[in-house]
Amino acid sequence: MRMFFIINPVAGRGKTVKNWQIYMDKIFSDIGRQDFAYTEYSGHATELARSAVKGGYDAVISVGGDGTLNEVVNGIAGSDLILSMIPLGTGSDFGKTIGIRNLEDFLSAVKSGRTIIADIPLAYFPERGEKRYFINILEVGFGAEVMSFVNRHKALGRYSFILGIFSTLSRMEKFNLYATYDSGDIEQETIEAIIANGRYFGGGMLASPGSSIDDGLLDVHILKPVSRFSTIFQLRHLLSGKYIEKGYSLDFSTSKIRIKNAGIPVEMDGEVVGKTPVEIDLMKNHLRIITGNI
Repeated sequence: MRMFFIINPVAGRGKTVKNWQIYMDKIFSDIGRQDFAYTEYSGHATELARSAVKGGYDAVISVGGDGTLNEVVNGIAGSDLILSMIPLGTGSDFGKTIGIRNLEDFLSAVKSGRTIIADIPLAYFPERGEKRYFINILEVGFGAEVMSFVNRHKALGRYSFILGIFSTLSRMEKFNLYATYDSGDIEQETIEAIIANGRYFGGGMLASPGSSIDDGLLDVHILKPVSRFSTIFQLRHLLSGKYIEKGYSLDFSTSKIRIKNAGIPVEMDGEVVGKTPVEIDLMKNHLRIITGNI
């Protein structure tokens, strides 16, 4: 298999370059010499991935975090190329969903030949006419504010998620979510809406324990508003995914959802990308992915 590795040198607080030099010998020894390139600016991974589509490669491997993976997906989604990843970013949550948490998992997955044909959500922002894929999770509201903090304080590593939560709590505001989905219209007071394809976010929080990337459905979790103190108490249930069974959210599955509100911040795959309104459609059987044991 001819692979092209796209490496984000600033992912993982700059440790990716150092790790890649260590990993490269192991990868080339196990699966043969492969081509690779470093990203140089925001959006470059998408450009490199598009070049790989034209370059006759069989697979593109994202080396970095979920943000890098998102850019790669936006370069190859809908093509015949196979996707995989070596997670080296701050969060790297999607790797947990596909059973690839480290280099050893990746090499084992490649050798086994395990793949699935995954569904990939496509988000459309009508106010600016922009479409963008995400592969893991999109958040509206509180979580997007948290990720804004995280992305400004990446030097803090995983601690940035916890600090971001407490910082955002101090100015948390609830809002009425107006949306349409497969079964009709919905209005729900909330602080946060999670639209999930994958299972994890926020550096390992189990946001959507029932999600599958090949079941033809998005899983939506709309968190019910509570006091700031109660939100802190509920965080432990968000870590474990038990917030759903405890009734802290309104939950449903759908193949599409339209969020009509204006001006609510949106993040996808760990990057703040704009504000609502946003329309999300699940593109079924859209991308083949190399996976670990899932």
